[in-house]
Amino acid sequence: MINPLSGRVRRQQARMCRLIHRLPRACVAQVRTPAEVETAIANWALMENDLLVVVGGDGTLQAALTSLLQTPGAKVPKVFIVPAGTTNMSANAIGLRGSPLRAIKALTRWLTHDDHTAREKPTAVLQVSDSHTRRAQCGLFFGAGSIVTGVRYFHERVRPTGLKGLAGPLTAFVRMLLALFSRTASHLLPTVNAPITVNGTTREAPWLLVLATTLDKLLLGSTPFWGAEHQPMRLTAIAQAPARLCRALPAVLRGRPSAAMRQDPGYLSHNAQHASIDHLHEYLLDGEIFPVTGTLEIKASPPVRFITL
Repeated sequence: MINPLSGRVRRQQARMCRLIHRLPRACVAQVRTPAEVETAIANWALMENDLLVVVGGDGTLQAALTSLLQTPGAKVPKVFIVPAGTTNMSANAIGLRGSPLRAIKALTRWLTHDDHTAREKPTAVLQVSDSHTRRAQCGLFFGAGSIVTGVRYFHERVRPTGLKGLAGPLTAFVRMLLALFSRTASHLLPTVNAPITVNGTTREAPWLLVLATTLDKLLLGSTPFWGAEHQPMRLTAIAQAPARLCRALPAVLRGRPSAAMRQDPGYLSHNAQHASIDHLHEYLLDGEIFPVTGTLEIKASPPVRFITL
């Protein structure tokens, strides 16, 4: 499936489509909305030995994973991501970098010449639902609090400037960091008063940010999690104005907090299979914003087999 609205697809659509139609035994669908993604996957009736190729950004992948994982116990195909969006954080973290044209050519070589350089990278997927919504949204990166504000800032203030590639998201990221040192922090970095329950313990605070992921690293290679449990989901939360936040920020982004930070209740980081959050009104999942009604539940799915070349 190819999303013609994705950033890199728009710039190279004709050439990309020619390469895609050369893939052996391929069924091709253009998808622009989650509904079109769901229709394509339902029509294909994919089995576990099939390969789903997603040509698009993080949002397109999120819609595809949501459709694939709706039915418990359903056969899930292998997934290959062609990084054709703006940030492509999920694809990069899984190990798929470079231009989308290069990725499609590598995929063609593997499919036509039985190139054994491909390998599977099993990765759990976040399944997010609330107590009033039966349908879970699935993805690889969850955020709440100031992260949602940062994404809105990017779409409303940065994207219209025409910055391409990672330049736009990085500009928004830097702007949010600068807000930590300024009087505009309360405007650009709002908090959420939300009890978080993880591994049997509940902690409530005015959280500046809450994030969860099954990826090994995030934007700019950051690893802001330091839980010691052997579980697939990494969850980190930072409260408003915890001790020495600005000074500790580099250590937080590297996942190497000091002993004092580990004891500070304003910092929370655990690995888990399941977590719940109350009193949220919205959350972010792979760049898409969703409303919340009731208690939010986040759990890790069985691993999905991503193909890397």
